[in-house]
Amino acid sequence: MKQTKRHRTGFTSAVILLVTVGLLVLLSIALYNHTRLETRFDTMIAWFSKIDNAIAQLDTTFEIVLCIFALYIAKCQLPIPLSACCVISGMVFPLSTALALNVLFIFFFFTVKYVEGTFLGGGWTGMILNIKKLKFVRDWIHFKGNGNPYVLAVTRLVPFIPVGMVSKYYGSMHYDFVYYSLLSLLGFAPRLFVYTKLGASWTNPFSVTFITLVMIIVAFSGISSLIFNIFYGIRTRQMTQTLLIYSEKNKYKIVL
Repeated sequence: MKQTKRHRTGFTSAVILLVTVGLLVLLSIALYNHTRLETRFDTMIAWFSKIDNAIAQLDTTFEIVLCIFALYIAKCQLPIPLSACCVISGMVFPLSTALALNVLFIFFFFTVKYVEGTFLGGGWTGMILNIKKLKFVRDWIHFKGNGNPYVLAVTRLVPFIPVGMVSKYYGSMHYDFVYYSLLSLLGFAPRLFVYTKLGASWTNPFSVTFITLVMIIVAFSGISSLIFNIFYGIRTRQMTQTLLIYSEKNKYKIVL
């Protein structure tokens, strides 16, 4: 069983590494040939520019902001990627304005999910963490019952961890809201900047900036997934060994 689990962890890690390296190689080739690609797909780039100009000529800035805010409200209950919301703001507004709006709206989203967790409980996250194999993750998050600030910041940084589920779970623990807000925004800040900058560069998907940002997203997602998979495999093996030792002791225990 131990060899099987080790084989699964190694296989999953190999797949993650292979996919990440493959994507980075393709993006590196695109980056090297970006000038040729820009020339070849000049018509598509011109079409993107026309769309950008059409968006800029919409009625009022207030209406655009209201539409983006409505998208964040919908995100509170629908599986809309938070990255997409950040990218859309970057597509519509200058970088500084888009960053300010995204910070404000993401704070709103974090607050809503925290309040949901406070009144409704941890939801799916609580149910998942009650699984025996994941109890060590739950203990790590609880951190003596007060909530682990490092886990909160890291989960905001790692792309594949759902931020809404984590927010509800910390709300269910009644973690200090001020620290929760600061750590959430701090942890999400690098992703927020990259996604917003990606939206600002969307009119030319073959530019150096756009390709470099995509490479950063792919590399960080792959590395964080790889680290999590290895960590999970190590902790699972440790728990299995502990259970085996405990069961052997009980097996030969003499009852008087």
